[in-house]
Amino acid sequence: MNIQRGTAKLPRLLLVSLALAASQTGEAADTGEGYLFSRLGERDPNRSSYFNAGDLHLGGWLNAGFSINPDRPADNFNGPVGFSDRANELQLNQLYLYLERVTDASPDTWSWGGRLDFVFGSDAFYTRSMGDIGDHWDAHLLHQRIYGIAFPQAYLDIFAPIGTGLHVKLGEFYTLVGNESVMAPDNFFYSRSYAMQFGEPFSHTGVLAAYALNRNLELTAGAVTGSPFAGWDGSFEHHLENWGFAGGLNFASAQTGTTLAVTGTHGSSSDTPARDVNLYSIVAKQNVGEQWQLTLQHDYGWMSAAAEHAGAEWYGVIGYLNLELNPEWSAGLRLEWFRDDDGARVGSPARFPANPG
Repeated sequence: MNIQRGTAKLPRLLLVSLALAASQTGEAADTGEGYLFSRLGERDPNRSSYFNAGDLHLGGWLNAGFSINPDRPADNFNGPVGFSDRANELQLNQLYLYLERVTDASPDTWSWGGRLDFVFGSDAFYTRSMGDIGDHWDAHLLHQRIYGIAFPQAYLDIFAPIGTGLHVKLGEFYTLVGNESVMAPDNFFYSRSYAMQFGEPFSHTGVLAAYALNRNLELTAGAVTGSPFAGWDGSFEHHLENWGFAGGLNFASAQTGTTLAVTGTHGSSSDTPARDVNLYSIVAKQNVGEQWQLTLQHDYGWMSAAAEHAGAEWYGVIGYLNLELNPEWSAGLRLEWFRDDDGARVGSPARFPANPG
C-alpha cells in the first residue's frame, strides 16, 4: 500500500460525520447506571451487591462515524486527519468501557479510588500510551487492519484531607492539556482538532496532584515519565529515566459562566544530546446567555536546538461556538489555524508518525 498516494487534498476534503455516543449522563450518572448497562435490567453489574459494597461503577459508550472524501483515496486514508481517518467507510472508533471507584472527597476523611479503561476500535492506536510507538504492551493484544485494543488509563486516586483537600493520581491518565479529549463524549465534534492530534500529548504516566486554592482556583502539578518526548504519551515500560513536568491553573466561576485553564508541559527528548521540549495551552470558555458558549484556545510548543538537531516550533488558535437548541440537541462550529513550521509534529499518515511530515 502506498500510504502517501492516498493523502487527500485539504481544500477538497469534506467530512460528513454521524456519531453515536451513549454515556453516563443526566439521571443515569446520579443513579450510578451507565446507559449501556442500564438496559440489562437486573443483570446490570452496577446493581450487584459486589459493586455496591465496593462503590464500583462500570460505564461506557459506543462511538462510530462515517466520513466522506470526494477525492476517493485508493487506500481510504483521510490525509493527515487522525481519529476519523478512514474515508468513505463506516468506522467503529470506540467501544469504550471503564471500571471506576470515585474517591469520597469529605474534608476530614482519607479516601481512595481509581479507574481502569478499555477501548476496542480504530481509536485504540491513539488511546494507548505510545512511549515507544507500537511497542506498548497492549499494542500486541490485537491488531486487525485498523482495529485494536488499548487500556489508556489505569490509575489509583488518593484523596488526602489536607487543607481544602488534595487529590493525587498514580499511574497512567489522560492529559490535562487542551480542550479536546480522547474520550468521545467529552467532545462536541466527531473529528478532532489538529492541535489535539499533533500538538498536544494524549496521556501521561506518573504522579499528578490537584489542590483547590479556593472555590474558584485549582492548582495541578505532577511528574511524568516513560516517554522519549518530555513525558508525552508515556508508559511504565520505556524511558523511565526521562522525567518531565505537567501542570497548570484552572479558574472557574459559576456566577459569570467563565472558565480559564492555563496548562503546560516541560521536559526533554531522549536525543543525544537531549533537547528541551516545552508546551503551553490556554483555554478560555464563556457562557453567553443561557444557550451560547464561546471557547477560545491557543497552543504554543517549541524544542531547543542541539548538535545536528535544529530547533522547532508549532502553534495554533482554535475557536468553538456552540448553541444549545434544546436539552437534547446542539449545534456547533469549530474554526482552527494550526502551524507546524518545521515539520516536527505533523506526520502523514497519523497512524505512522515516524514517517516524514
